[in-house]
Amino acid sequence: MAAGVVAAFLGLGLALEQGLVGRAEPLSGMHLGAPTTTADGPTSTGPTGGGHQTTAPASATASTDAGPLRAPRIVADHLTFGATRKAETAAYAERHYGTRTWQLDPTMIVLHYTESDTYGSARSLFEADVPNRGERPGTCAHYVVDQDGTIYELVPPTVMCRHAIGLNQLAIGIEFVQSSNGHDSRWAVQQVLRRKAQAAAGVALVEDLQRRYAIKDGDVIGHAMVNEAKGFRDLQGWRNDHTDWQQPEVARFRSLLTTAP
Repeated sequence: MAAGVVAAFLGLGLALEQGLVGRAEPLSGMHLGAPTTTADGPTSTGPTGGGHQTTAPASATASTDAGPLRAPRIVADHLTFGATRKAETAAYAERHYGTRTWQLDPTMIVLHYTESDTYGSARSLFEADVPNRGERPGTCAHYVVDQDGTIYELVPPTVMCRHAIGLNQLAIGIEFVQSSNGHDSRWAVQQVLRRKAQAAAGVALVEDLQRRYAIKDGDVIGHAMVNEAKGFRDLQGWRNDHTDWQQPEVARFRSLLTTAP
């Protein structure tokens, strides 16, 4: 990897966990240009890498009084997450949460935006496994929802990802492709909510995850809400510095949900 590319990755990764990218925690937020705000989250440039495979979760359908509910179409584009990254994740969990594991039993969902305009740039950052705040693993998100409504699964929701300081041990991270383009983070999230295909895909994904893991609407939160969330814990005293997906926008998103686990 060229020295310039390495430097760009290092700068973006640091911005993510320090709340400087995505104006939302990149993975809590990703970013192609100068950093903005994020923590334990993404930012990147480059190609997407391996081939894609369209999949559906194991619990592909659920039933309601109105009939069966179908899981959204999800493109599996998994990051390289072998023994090395799993060991890094387990060590991180031990330092920050007191439990040495790379596995995740999700009880929450945290919403982010990428602070970039392409899915490929976000995926490249997550794949790079660049140290963030001087620690590995690098940042990552479980899912990225592109502006056209395509949902990508980068990491299975039973594997821990670094996307939200203090809640990585509990939460699935979902990134929405969106750049702030010089505006504030609330403006950026409002663009996501106004983009029908992207917003609908995000709602369908969250509802499917809620059904699969019995996650309540109140446990679907924004990156900006993490520090005050129940279950927040960091043994190193780390805190998130981000403003993406604030309470008003999260309330709007929750109002679109029809699942009531």
